[in-house]
This record gives sequence, structure tokens and C-alpha cells, in this order.
Amino acid sequence: MAKANKGVRQPRRGGLGPRFLGLWCSTALSDTGNGIFLVGATLLAIHTLESPSLVGLLLTLATIPWLVAAIPAGIVVDRMDGHRVIQIANLVRAGTMLAVGVASATGHISAVVLVVAVFISGVLQTFVDGAAEALVPELVDSDRLSDANGALSVSTRVFYQFLGPPIAGLTYALWPSAPALLSGLLCGVSTLCIAAVRQPWPHRRGGRGKVDFRSGLRVVGRNRILKAAIAISGVTSIANGVYLTVFAVYANSDTGLGLTPATYGVLTGLVGAGAGVGACLTGRAERLFGEVLTMRLTRVGWALLFLSPLLRSPWLIAPVMVAGSAFGAMWAVQAMNLRQRATSPGQRAQVLGVFRALTYGATPLGSLAAATFHNTVSSQILLGAAAALTAATISLVPSRESLAVHGRRAGS
Repeated sequence: MAKANKGVRQPRRGGLGPRFLGLWCSTALSDTGNGIFLVGATLLAIHTLESPSLVGLLLTLATIPWLVAAIPAGIVVDRMDGHRVIQIANLVRAGTMLAVGVASATGHISAVVLVVAVFISGVLQTFVDGAAEALVPELVDSDRLSDANGALSVSTRVFYQFLGPPIAGLTYALWPSAPALLSGLLCGVSTLCIAAVRQPWPHRRGGRGKVDFRSGLRVVGRNRILKAAIAISGVTSIANGVYLTVFAVYANSDTGLGLTPATYGVLTGLVGAGAGVGACLTGRAERLFGEVLTMRLTRVGWALLFLSPLLRSPWLIAPVMVAGSAFGAMWAVQAMNLRQRATSPGQRAQVLGVFRALTYGATPLGSLAAATFHNTVSSQILLGAAAALTAATISLVPSRESLAVHGRRAGS
């Protein structure tokens, strides 16, 4: 299997190659469509169905698939050709989104339609993300992993979080059915980016035996570096849940920052923009500071982001948010590197599923904690606690020696 995968690689000194470009274009288009669709669905719930209470359910259903479907999706991805999985998942997602658009345009949209469509889209996202991450090490050389993973992360940070929401708002204002129809079109077109690549894609060989749902858990349990990465991401997710919950209230209340909706939206968007820049610069940061120091800087970046609202003035908050999110986002790329180096082609998506299920599942814990203590503890203390919790994860960052051993085992 290793020889078969190695046979389709070609040395590259410049770009990352046409196959990676096709993968990146596909994920960029589908992530943009996904961002448009989710925001468009919430706008349909609020304005068309006049059911603001439905929004919370939709947002929950957009993230729950990572808890319930990530590991099964990883097993499927690791037993099939990754590029085919992406194409099939995005075609089904396109059909689901277009169905919502048609239902809205014909006056047949309902809460049930939105709930089912958002959940299906979220489940399919676990397949797309798992297949994309599993493909990267088979498309680029090992010394370009940070560059490739950084570029892939941009599609989530910028296209999904930064571009999708405003496009959804603008198109909804023009025609309420437009966001769902546009998102379906983008997901459909994304499959053509992979079909247009003329070089052979890596093919999965073997892996047709008994399905083992514990395979990814065993890989993680045996690897000290992966366990440390999950701990770092899990603690940061809890802190991020605290921050997201507290900042939403603190920024918009008269006793807090008292921001206008427009200013609040701009600051929120700047986090996504900064994260996109950081993802692109991860490889350069590692070459400049080294891998371990860059990991430690990501902890400082997250802490700065969580503390930024305490600066009170939007003019001071904005640059700190951008800088903090830029350094913080580098961790997502580095975690991808660690996972890919530690696993074989037939295990990568399963390990990602375990990683996402454990770390994404921690975010609601932070939100619950913030909601529980918000009436008894000040927002400033909660934000400071989130920053301190994140800064404490510096102690969990692996040493240079541990990473060297990790790299040698991955290469053997």
C-alpha cells in the first residue's frame, strides 16, 4: 500500500501540485457554500418561519454530527478513495441544499425541512473534512505539510467563517431562497474541481476486512503526542466555549462594551480573517521559530484573543483579536501535521474522527460553565479564566525531543 501511494507522488519544488490545487478549490467552494447555507437557514427560521427559538436547534444540529458521526465517517473514508468520498458527499449535500431552496421558493419550507437539511449537511461535512485531511499527506511531500494544511485550513477559516455569512445575508435580502440555492450550486461545482484534475488520485487498497470502531481510539491511546494534542485542543475548546458565550453578552450589553450590531459583526469577522492569515503563515512561522516555539505561541495567541474584550475600545480590541486569532489558528494546522505523521493512510480519517469528537465535544462544556456562572461572576473574570486556562496548556506542548521521536516513528 505504501509503495502504491508513493508511486503517484511527484517531486515538487514550487507549488503543491495540481491535485492539491483541485482539492483546495473543491473544499474552498464547498466550505463557502456550507457557510452560506447555515446562515441562510437561520435567517429562514427567524424571518420566514418567524421562529427565533429554532435557531438554537439548527446551530446545535450543525455541530452534533462531529460527536455522533465523526468516527463512523472516518471508518468509511479510510476504506474508500478519498477524492470519491468528497465528490459523493458534496453532490448529496448540493441536492439537500437545493431542495431547501426549492421548498422555500415554492412556499413549502418548514421547520422539519430545515432541521433535517442542516443535520444531513453536518453529517456530510464530517466525510468531506475527513477525506480532505487524509488525502493531504498523499499529495504533498512531508516537508510541505504545514504549507498544505495551512492552505486547506484557510477554506474553513476564511471561506466558511468570514465570507459565507455576509454572502448569505446579502443574498437573503435580495431573495430569501437565494442562499440555499447558491450554496447548493457551489457544492455541486466543487465536485468538478476534483474531476478536472488530470493526474491520478491515490487509490485505497485493502482495508476491506472487519469494521473496527475502536481502531482510531487505539491509535490515539498508544501515541503520547496525539494524546497531548487532544488535551491541548480539548482544554482550548472549553475556554473558547466560555469566551464565545461571555463575549456575545458582554459586547452587546450596555453594562459591557455596548457595541452596535455592525461593530460586533466586524469584530467577529476579524477573528476569522486573522485565523485565515495565521493558517497560511504556519509553515513560515515553524521555519522561523521552530515547531515547538510556534506551538507555545499559539497558546499565547488564544489567550490574547480571550483577553481582548477587556481593552474596552474597539480600536484596541480589533488588532489584538487579529493577532491573537492569527497565532491561535496555527495550532489547527500543527495538530493536522501531528495526526498525519502519526497515522498510516488507512487510519487518518478515523483518528481525525476521534480527535474531533473529543475536542469539539468540549466546547459546549465551556458554554455551559459560562452560562452557569455568568450571573454570579463578572464577565471580566470569566474571560480572564478562559485566557488562564488556555495559557496553562503551554505545559502540555510536547518537547523537541518527543517530536523528533514522533517523526522517526512516523517515517519508519
